Amino acid sequence: MPTTDMERLRKQLPAAAWPVVVNWMRRNPVQVRISKPRSTKLGDYRSATRSMPHRVSVNSDLNKYAFLVTLIHEFAHYTTYMRAQRWTAPHGSLWKNEYHRLMRPFMSRSVFPADVLHALDHHLHDAPSSTCTDHALMRVLRKYDSDPRPMLEELQERSVFRFNDKIFVKGPRLRKRFKCHCLNDRRVYHIDPLAEVHVHGPLVVRKAS
Repeated sequence: MPTTDMERLRKQLPAAAWPVVVNWMRRNPVQVRISKPRSTKLGDYRSATRSMPHRVSVNSDLNKYAFLVTLIHEFAHYTTYMRAQRWTAPHGSLWKNEYHRLMRPFMSRSVFPADVLHALDHHLHDAPSSTCTDHALMRVLRKYDSDPRPMLEELQERSVFRFNDKIFVKGPRLRKRFKCHCLNDRRVYHIDPLAEVHVHGPLVVRKAS
């Protein structure tokens, strides 16, 4: 049965957070896996099966503060499951209570910088289903990336960019997302403003000679 690589996990976290996380791991039969980067999610939780323990995964490319927030988010799914022992709304009131409870020991300047603490305080008032959907928190966490890629919202309209192995042209913002035209399949996609992209440059329209 796979086990958690504790030394690797320790290196992914703020040093002051480690004692609490170690205590979690000792008291709960959960395997924490550090996953390769995924563009669709930062982490996930899977309940135990006959052959596998409870599993939490967190993306390896997250900075230590984003990694910890994601770990707490996913661990709250585990503790919610264990307390309820039945299906509950994935991000309903029971999960939110667990998320608050698990986050509480980390709400300190010894763990998070002041700007992250401030953003987390607002975030916890009504935690969304994904850290990614809290744009204010994501912007603050992103400041601590060692080599941040540009976000879609930072590009000028008509810029050409690569996202999820496809090439797009950025269009106008429609409520919460940007309308983008894919040059690979000529379809229209609505992409989150905080999506990290690879910039190809402005769209050049050649005049007929």
